[in-house]
Amino acid sequence: MDVSGVDVSMNGIELQDREFAAAIRKRREPNASIARVMPCYRTPATLEKQLDAVSVK
Repeated sequence: MDVSGVDVSMNGIELQDREFAAAIRKRREPNASIARVMPCYRTPATLEKQLDAVSVK
């Protein structure tokens, strides 16, 4: 339920959904698209590989 006309949302999922819908209406890439989010996963993946290498020894 969109409560944007009633109150400011503090719910991250609701805000992300609103942004996604706005991107569709404006025909632009959403902020949370795979292309924009994938770089955020590189650091944890690198750390996981390093930890796996250390735990194998």
